[in-house]
Amino acid sequence: MLSLSIVDIKDFMGKLLKEEIFDNFDLHSLLIQNFACFEVHKTSDQPAPKWSAVRPFAFDVVKRGGATPKSLKVVLAAEGSLIDAGDATLFFNAHFEEGKITITTGFSQKSFSMDKSGQGLWDNYIQKFLIDKKIEFIDNLA
Repeated sequence: MLSLSIVDIKDFMGKLLKEEIFDNFDLHSLLIQNFACFEVHKTSDQPAPKWSAVRPFAFDVVKRGGATPKSLKVVLAAEGSLIDAGDATLFFNAHFEEGKITITTGFSQKSFSMDKSGQGLWDNYIQKFLIDKKIEFIDNLA
């Protein structure tokens, strides 16, 4: 698991809410707290929507809030085939609160296995993804 702090909050929020770089991820949950609470959760009986389908609504809620949100948490996911991790679900969590953004990763295998190498592959993928998208971060666990 990774725990990363984002260096440039404004740049990251712009990329998350206005640009297409996270659009291919599935949305598992979104919580925005400003003048009201806006929540989206994947239902178990439906496939998760792509971030691209919800991103414009999230941007609108933040924009119409009139001020920086009190908090924002988004959980994005991808299937293990993205990094050759078999039947795993790969999570990317971004949490904004008190002027800071923390990114954490998660790795959930659908079947039991002692092999956890997929977690390392996913962590490496996310770090490279952020570097490629010019998103600066500090590794909180280093």
